[in-house]
Amino acid sequence: MNEVVVMGVGTLRFGRWPNKSVVEMEEVAIEAALKDSGIPFKDIQAAYVGSELGHFPDARMIVQNFGWTGIPISQMQQACASGSAAFREAYFSVAAGRYDVVLVAGYEKMGKGLIPGGVPEQDKEFHLHYMGLDVTPARIAMAIKRRMLTYGDTPEMLAAEAAQCFEYGPLNPYAHNQKKYSMADVLASPMICSPLTLLMSCPISDGAAAAIICSKKKAKQYGASRAITIAVSVAGTPDYNDLVGGPGPHIGGDFKGGKLTRRVSQEAYEKSGIGPKDIKIVQCHAPFAGGGAICIEALGYCEEGEGGKWFLEGKTKIDGQVAVNTDGGLIARGHPLGATGVAEIGELVRQLRGEGGNLQIPNNPKVAMAHNTGLGCVNIHILKK
Repeated sequence: MNEVVVMGVGTLRFGRWPNKSVVEMEEVAIEAALKDSGIPFKDIQAAYVGSELGHFPDARMIVQNFGWTGIPISQMQQACASGSAAFREAYFSVAAGRYDVVLVAGYEKMGKGLIPGGVPEQDKEFHLHYMGLDVTPARIAMAIKRRMLTYGDTPEMLAAEAAQCFEYGPLNPYAHNQKKYSMADVLASPMICSPLTLLMSCPISDGAAAAIICSKKKAKQYGASRAITIAVSVAGTPDYNDLVGGPGPHIGGDFKGGKLTRRVSQEAYEKSGIGPKDIKIVQCHAPFAGGGAICIEALGYCEEGEGGKWFLEGKTKIDGQVAVNTDGGLIARGHPLGATGVAEIGELVRQLRGEGGNLQIPNNPKVAMAHNTGLGCVNIHILKK
């Protein structure tokens, strides 16, 4: 397989963009990624676009806004992991030698209020509808309560994870939430679904992100001094072991002790020859406080049940044992579903280049990992200098 590198990244600040269409939103991100890469749009040979809530012509209109060049355009729908699914398929298309230069884009324009997992009239097999657990915070809150009973996690641990996000969000120009909140603020915010408060929950955001990837050989043509290598791309869906005793197939096993994440990350470590000890910066998919704790346990940074303590003790901060969600994560950066996975890649590329600004982690990081989950799937990418 060909070695594949990320040449450029771009992000539209997450937030509310009522007066921008998805084409206009993604135009900002793609334009920035093209400029960052030094690659002209005419050299793009294919495009992969991720969105959960978008309409079928969106991907074509987004890409053709830059030119009708006749390239294949594919749209990926994988819930919260739509963007990383687009990145994954783009990576494999270049690694296999089908294309040399590919555009990846992820976007979402979202409504208001809590997000359901489906439509009862259409998804009759989706049993969570009938259990009152379809609205996302409900089943996740139950999983967090189970952790409290099993491991002794406390509301203060959840608040520490959220407060860390709000410490970094105001320093990230692309973050939805630009206000700093303390642990006390997080605990005092309105209860959404016990034990999760409003400030322990990601906001509903609009946003767009993009990346330009190409073969390492082709990158030399454009100047590859800032290129970041994709060491491995691994994905998975639940097997029966992930489901037994869990909330059901549609949650993907991620909040059931992180079993799916544990299995997919282990495959990534084995294929890349890189392990947790080598990776000092991680983007964890954590839309609610507690998700980051589960994630770092499943990724092998600490023992099961220790993740909450790690956040409380500051081990996950920029100067800690592993820097987690240095851009504010989903809780502060925001979570426009299809954009999230691509934005994670953007943050890690900037960090590995040493372009993290006020959020740059110390000691010149050389390896980073992006973890992005959707309903019933996990995508993991390891990047390296």
